[in-house]
This record gives sequence, structure tokens and C-alpha cells, in this order.
Amino acid sequence: MRTKNRLMTALAAILWVITLHAVGFCLVVVLMIATWSAAAEHPTEAVELLLQVAGILTAATAALTATWYALKHAGLSPAARSAITGALACPGPLGLALYVYVGN
Repeated sequence: MRTKNRLMTALAAILWVITLHAVGFCLVVVLMIATWSAAAEHPTEAVELLLQVAGILTAATAALTATWYALKHAGLSPAARSAITGALACPGPLGLALYVYVGN
């Protein structure tokens, strides 16, 4: 039982590290765009961009929190819940970061 818990903990840690790195990269790009927009005398566009990003992050956080508590009621261990929510959180930010990085 302990080996399974260690595996789930390691999986959760890997998924969340990848997710947080991708989110951090995307936030740096968004802040650079907002700074350039404000410097080009378009501060309202910069504020609109930042508000959109904040709204998306808030909605994603609410969805992941709801998933966490739904899995808690299903009787899963904290490591399993963290691994599942990490697996749900990872593809979006990672896909966006790869799209921005590749420059399609």
C-alpha cells in the first residue's frame, strides 16, 4: 500500500510541476504583452487582457477545487486526488505554452 501511495505522490508532483511551469511561462508572456500594450499608449487593452486572464485562472481554479472535493467524497486518498486533478490541469497550460513557444 505504501508503494502505491509513493507512486501517486510522485505522479502528482510531476504533473503539478509541469503544470505550474507552463502556467508561469504563459503568465510571463501575458505580462510582457500587457506591458507592451501599456507602453504603446493602449492601457485599456492591457487591462482587458489581464482581466480576461484573471477570469480564466479563476474559473480553472474553481473547477479544479470542485473536482478535488468531489474526489474527496468518492473516498480517494489525498495523493490520488492530487494526481487526478494534476492530470486534469496539465494539458491546457502545457498545450498553450508549447503553442506560444513553437510560435505557430
